[in-house]
Amino acid sequence: MSVDVKAEAVIARPRSDVAEIVFDPKSEVIWIEGMKQVFPQSVGNLSKGSRLERRGIMAGLEYVSEVLVTNDEPEKMLEFSSPEPFEMKIRYNLDDVEGGTAIKIRIQSVGDVSRVAM
Repeated sequence: MSVDVKAEAVIARPRSDVAEIVFDPKSEVIWIEGMKQVFPQSVGNLSKGSRLERRGIMAGLEYVSEVLVTNDEPEKMLEFSSPEPFEMKIRYNLDDVEGGTAIKIRIQSVGDVSRVAM
């Protein structure tokens, strides 16, 4: 079994305002459901090479994960790799649209997800 989840929303704020929240690891507990604690391993906003520890609950499973930002485009895109709660690739895209900012999030499994009840 594999996972490929996409979510989209339009936020009635300029892209720079949305990026200020989305690219700040300390804000993750505010906007990511199930995120309990985040411990950035570097200062400032997320960018390529940034590492953080995430603690949360996904699909009923508590996890602790060391997350690595593998790619970025300032105020537009972030890509992550995460080994827990299953090995995955995560991508955030922010685009200017009429009335605000479109945010697109995609989570794709890389390996086995059988231990996570989806």
